[in-house]
Parts: sequence; structure tokens; C-alpha cells
Amino acid sequence: MKRFVVPVLLAGCAASPAMRAAETGDRAALATAAHDVTNHEAASLAQVVADHELRAAPAAEAPERVREAWSCAHELDGALAARMKVHDEAGAAAALARLDGRGLDLDDVRDYLVDADPRWRAVGVRSLVRPGDHDERVRALLDPDPHVRRQAARAARDAADPNDLEPLADAARVDPEPIVRTEAVRAIAALAPLPSEEAADVLRDLWPSADDGLREDIALAWARPAVWASGGREALGGVVASSHGPGAIEAAAAVLRHADADGDVALAARAQILRALEQGTRAERLQAIAEAPAERPQLRQALRDAAADDDLQVRVAVLARLAEVHEPRAVDRLEAIAAAAQPGSTVSVRARLALASAGDRAVQSWLEQDMKSERAADRLAAASGLASLNLAGRAVPLLADVDPGVRLRVACTILVAARVH
Repeated sequence: MKRFVVPVLLAGCAASPAMRAAETGDRAALATAAHDVTNHEAASLAQVVADHELRAAPAAEAPERVREAWSCAHELDGALAARMKVHDEAGAAAALARLDGRGLDLDDVRDYLVDADPRWRAVGVRSLVRPGDHDERVRALLDPDPHVRRQAARAARDAADPNDLEPLADAARVDPEPIVRTEAVRAIAALAPLPSEEAADVLRDLWPSADDGLREDIALAWARPAVWASGGREALGGVVASSHGPGAIEAAAAVLRHADADGDVALAARAQILRALEQGTRAERLQAIAEAPAERPQLRQALRDAAADDDLQVRVAVLARLAEVHEPRAVDRLEAIAAAAQPGSTVSVRARLALASAGDRAVQSWLEQDMKSERAADRLAAASGLASLNLAGRAVPLLADVDPGVRLRVACTILVAARVH
């Protein structure tokens, strides 16, 4: 039923001054009228604004507008369908967005398999999920164009054909594009059924030559239930006991998320997280903070200890995690940091977003001040924070922002909030 919420709402506020301004593209009038708007009215306005931005975008800007609309492709399927009628880069991106948003079926795009434009051919390749598509899918994994290869790997993930294991392993090992290697590893984790431990062994062979990003994906693949039970647990245990860096931290967190992780593998995983928290680089510490299962007593205590760290970015990240698990005074300490930090600084933005995620209404006035910032990133963060507080209607003035990217991304933030709440 949720997919019909926004269209119904459109009729409810069609006569309002704000809606008339949105429909005509009158940003000045929208900025004036967009006050004291309910969340439901905000969703209606957001759909109209986003629809207009997608349809009116100049050809040079259209691909970026489509990418900005991806998270709310479901709500904007009509505008994306219209953009798809133009046979260019943005049209192909709109087709893929519609597939992800479930506005378009895979069978609807098979005709593009023979398209001369590789971006549109990639759209067609995304449909290669039928039992008889194996050979064509493997050929697409070797296509000269990386867009085609990426969609071939995504199709393999959906097809889950165990016969794809070897070509996917080759793609994960040698493809020059990081995103294709990532998609190949994710596809390997989805293949079923495979002989016992075959997927885990292939991923183990990939680990030594993989970069940090791919190692994180390999760790997550080992942790997938089917792989975990067939060699993944042992592979993760070896990594957390002998490796370091982002991949090993991801592996440790993946182990600790499994309720049946115990014995030496659990001890090694906990030691890996604690070592990263205490001795890692800032990036490694932030990763460990974000992923450490705070319900485990020793890790909870380590987070408490890090809440007094001299590095404010680390301290904010720790307090944000502790606020998630309702640690006493975590919100109060975040408020103090947010009040003292320079507005617009990394520390200020992260503290305010953490408070919004914790449901602390005290941050509302700060977020509304940030909506007036000269920096687009601050304005976008403010909209995200207000949505987290279930106050998406307060972000409506940003639908009249001078920056079309801000207008569209805020519109999507409001639409996604309406979908969730």
C-alpha cells in the first residue's frame, strides 16, 4: 500500500500556495510558502519538485540528476520513464534506476542486449538471469565496456548460477575496475548450491592480492550464512588472527555478528576490534567504532573508554554508537560537543546528525540554522537530520534551494522518510 501514499497526498494539498509554486517551478514563491508544512504535505511537494528537476534538467546535467534520484526511484518512476525515452547516458541510467526501484521488469529491457551504445547494452545485460543465459552472461563479463561488465556481475548475482563461479572469480581477480571486482565478489557469495567450501576457497585465493575495499567485500561474503557454514567461518578466523587493516576489521565485525561465533575465532575477532580501537589509525578506529557489536561487554567498555579520546572525531563517533544503545549521558555529551564545535565543521555535522539519529529534539534549531549555510553539504546534512527526527516537513524550504542537486536530493530525503515513517 505504501507505493500509493504520495499520489493520494498530491490531491490533498493541490490547491495550496506551496503546491502551486512547486508545480510552476516558482522557487521564490515556494521558499515563501514552504513553512509549517506537515510531513505528508512535504512528501507531495517533494515529488512534484523532484519530478520537475528530472524532466527539466539540461542534457549535460541529466545523468547527475538521475543519479541523485536513485534512492527514490520508486516514487519518481514516471519522470524516470519519461527520461528513459531519450536514448542517451541519462536515459540508460534512468532505466537502471527503474529496475532497482521495481518500476521496470527485467524482461522489459532484453531488447537492449544488441544496442550499439554500451550504456544501453549494459541495461539489457542486467536482464541475463534466465537459466539459459549463462554463456551470454559470461561473454558480458569480458565486454570491453566496464558498464556492461558491472551489470553482467549484477545479473550473475541474481541468477545465482553455480556455473558462474570461475568467470566471476576471474573478474574479481583481474578486472581493472574496482566496482566490477566488488560486484563479482558479491555475486560469488550468492551462488548456490556449490560444493562444500568451494566459494570460501575461491574467496580465500582472492584475499592476498585484493585491495582494502575488496577485502572488506570478501569478509562480508565469507559471513553470508551459506558461505559461513561451508568454510567461511574458518577463513574469517584465519584473517582476524593474522591480518590487519580495514579488511581484517570488517572480518572481525562479521564474525562477532554471528550468534554462533565462539571459541578461538571469537576471541581473535574481539582482539582485532580492540586493537583497532586502541592502536589503529583514525580511519581504522572510526571503522571499528562503527562496526563493533556494542552489546558485547568488553567491547562496550572499550567504547566507553574511547568516549574521552582527545580526537573529537573519534569521540563523536563513539558517543554516537553509545547513544544508539542508550548509554547514560551519551546524548548529553554529544549536545555539549555540538554546541561548542565550529558550525559547519566535520565534528559539528557528525554530532548533530548523531543527535538527530538518537531522536534528540534539542538539535532541531541547529539543523534549521544549517539549512541557511553557504555549503551545500551542510544544507543536505540538515535535511537528513530533520528527516531522522521525523520532521521532514521542516526541510521543505530546501526544495527551493539555488542548487538543483540540493533540491533533488532533499526531495528524495523527504520521499524516503515518508516511505519509512
